[in-house]
Amino acid sequence: MNWGQLLVGLGFICGTLIAAQGAINGRLASGVGGRVQAAFISFSIGWLALLAVNIVLGYKVPSISQTLTVPAWAWIGGLIGAIMVASSATAVPRIGVAAWVSAVIAGQLTAAVLYDQFGAFGQAVRPATPLRLVGIGFLVLGVYLVRRF
Repeated sequence: MNWGQLLVGLGFICGTLIAAQGAINGRLASGVGGRVQAAFISFSIGWLALLAVNIVLGYKVPSISQTLTVPAWAWIGGLIGAIMVASSATAVPRIGVAAWVSAVIAGQLTAAVLYDQFGAFGQAVRPATPLRLVGIGFLVLGVYLVRRF
């Protein structure tokens, strides 16, 4: 087995966890009084887990001067995660896991094709070929079918 296969397998496992995350956060939200509170708890636990990993692996916390060297847009990853967690806690109890995850995947892959096409965020340019666009069309159709039927 090579690194590519291992990473695809890891991606698959992470996908199963992301599918569960909406339902978990929805349940947490109903128990703690709301989606923002649930997102706060979720991110606090994540922060503690990452702190523990940093300590165990002996990593240093980056200095303020190091963190100020990255572009301003690189700081929004946590904000995007917070929006995602709060949104899933809201949406999954109302539309179900399958509809939510299919919409998220369609949005992710649509954006990914555009990011590749334009080399967004410093990535290599990978053209949006006609077959990639057909694939996006099928994903959007899939969202409709999952939600409708």
